Amino acid sequence: MNIPNLSFGSMVGVVAHGRDYGRIDEPQSGPRGSQATPEDEDFLVRSGSMTRAEYEESKAAVARGELEEIERRTELEGLIASLTADEAAEWLGVSNVELHALLLVGEVTAFVWDGELRYPSWQFTDDPAMPVLRGLARLTSAWGDQKHPSTILGFMYNADLEIEGTDESFTPIEWLAIGGDVQVVLDYIEAESWR
Repeated sequence: MNIPNLSFGSMVGVVAHGRDYGRIDEPQSGPRGSQATPEDEDFLVRSGSMTRAEYEESKAAVARGELEEIERRTELEGLIASLTADEAAEWLGVSNVELHALLLVGEVTAFVWDGELRYPSWQFTDDPAMPVLRGLARLTSAWGDQKHPSTILGFMYNADLEIEGTDESFTPIEWLAIGGDVQVVLDYIEAESWR
C-alpha cells in the first residue's frame, strides 16, 4: 500500500513519523562510528577486556568489513520480519482500508521501507480474541524517531522485563500477549534510556 509520505506524520502507528528506511542493500558511504585512539586501545588491553592479540584480530575484522556486514544483516532482519499491507490485512481478516484505519489510530504499527508500509510481524498473535498486541500506539511514540525496525524487533523479543512481586521475567511480546500493562514496557524503555 503506497501512501504519500505527507500523510505519515498523522498516523499514530507509523514508526519514526514515516522515515523511509530505504534500500539497505546499497553500500554505505564512509565508515560508521569512530576510531579508537591509542589510549582507548591500551585501556582495553590493560583493563583485561581483551588481550592485545584479540584486539588486533577484532581491528582486522573491522578493516575487512565484517562488522559492517553483520550490521547490514541485522538491519535486514528487522525489515524482512514484516508483512506487506495485503499480508497484514489478510492475517487480521480485514480490508486494506480497515487496516489503514487501524494504523491511523495506532492499533497496529508499521514502518516505511522504499515508500511502502511494512507491518512488523512481532505485533500479530495467533489469538483470535487478541490478534494484535495491545498498547502499540503508546509504544510507537516511545520508540522515538531514531529506532530502526531491527532495534525494535530485538527489543520486543529480547528485553528482559522483571515483573515486581514475581520471580518471573518476560519479553515485551510475552508480557503484552498475556494482557500485561503496556506501562511496564514503557517504564522499562524509560529506565534503560532506550529512547
